[in-house]
Amino acid sequence: MADAPAAPGAAPSLSTRQRWAAIAQGMQQDMTAYGHLCELLHTQFHAALRHDAEAMQEAAVQITAQVQWLEGTRKERGQHVRALLPAGAPLSMEAAFALLQAPLQQQLLGLWGQLEAQVQVCKAMNQRNCQLIMEQAEVMRAVIVGNAQPEIYAPL
Repeated sequence: MADAPAAPGAAPSLSTRQRWAAIAQGMQQDMTAYGHLCELLHTQFHAALRHDAEAMQEAAVQITAQVQWLEGTRKERGQHVRALLPAGAPLSMEAAFALLQAPLQQQLLGLWGQLEAQVQVCKAMNQRNCQLIMEQAEVMRAVIVGNAQPEIYAPL
């Protein structure tokens, strides 16, 4: 593999091999980071169930920091992929993986599939958390505004 020209904002001195190593290492680090994000989302969910505002705030701060870090690694990976792909090629991991020989290609495709699955788990957990928090907010709004169903607070 010949060295590809550097992408804007990417380190110009990296070889093709170094870029692939950075991509692989970044995906492995992201797997760990998404695992941590899942733990944070789990913590947030249980804090919401307990109506623990302080714990929810702390989880939100940590989730935000984790997501920002993951966004940074995604951008870095994109820079490496952009530098590896020929000009005009569609910018995608699949297009980049197509440049590799079979054994390494299959390894990285497998890792990419695992990473995508982890992302989907986190997205589902985030959606669940959002739904719970929105439902709780709606109940609180109804109680405060007085639009709650009368039978909820009616004596038995």
